[in-house]
Amino acid sequence: MTYESVNNMVNRMSSEVAGARVSPARRSARRRRKEQRPGEIIEAAVLEFARRGFAATRLEDVAERAGVTKGTIYVYFKDKEELFKAAARSSLEPALSEIESLGANFDGSAEKLIRVHLRTVYSKLVKNRRAVQLLRLIIAEGPQFPELVDFYYREIITHGLALLKRTVELGIARREFRKTAAIDFPQVVFAPVVVAIIWNLLFSRQHPIDFDAYAEAHLDVLINGLKASRNK
Repeated sequence: MTYESVNNMVNRMSSEVAGARVSPARRSARRRRKEQRPGEIIEAAVLEFARRGFAATRLEDVAERAGVTKGTIYVYFKDKEELFKAAARSSLEPALSEIESLGANFDGSAEKLIRVHLRTVYSKLVKNRRAVQLLRLIIAEGPQFPELVDFYYREIITHGLALLKRTVELGIARREFRKTAAIDFPQVVFAPVVVAIIWNLLFSRQHPIDFDAYAEAHLDVLINGLKASRNK
């Protein structure tokens, strides 16, 4: 056995001992880092989509902002479209889930329930910069990317409309609300929210709005339009 081979063996053994001492902590840190990485990539993607638009955003830009390689993105997301979908889900699904859980466990009147629903929508969507920016992309670039519009409609819009429709139907069943076309067109219940989002995108600098007061005005008009007449 030569001096060089002995020296190499000693160095290797020393490295293994040192690695054994720190590996649990390092493994834990790497595990935490790996768990956080999809969220960091999504956050970087939202910022790049907002800055450049969907079409112009490159995965290289997202990778640079997230501090990872482009290849790392492909570990978690198949392509840019899937990354956009993940960004939309992370921005919007928590709000929808919260609204849905409120309806499932709510013990008050239909009027109170619809007030809680829409106040949550204003709080979690209209005031949510990420949600607003993603909707802007859908409006601006949807005609070029119909698959993104289909996704947004299927996973976000249909759930929101269904929640509002069920609430209106509950009010009618309890005779709190009169039967109106809002059952067939729950879009009219939600329309002022869309106006608020568009206003926030386009005119907030020229004419800022107090969205808490706006939400109460929306609810006042809506509830009075839905309420059953007390004379009947």
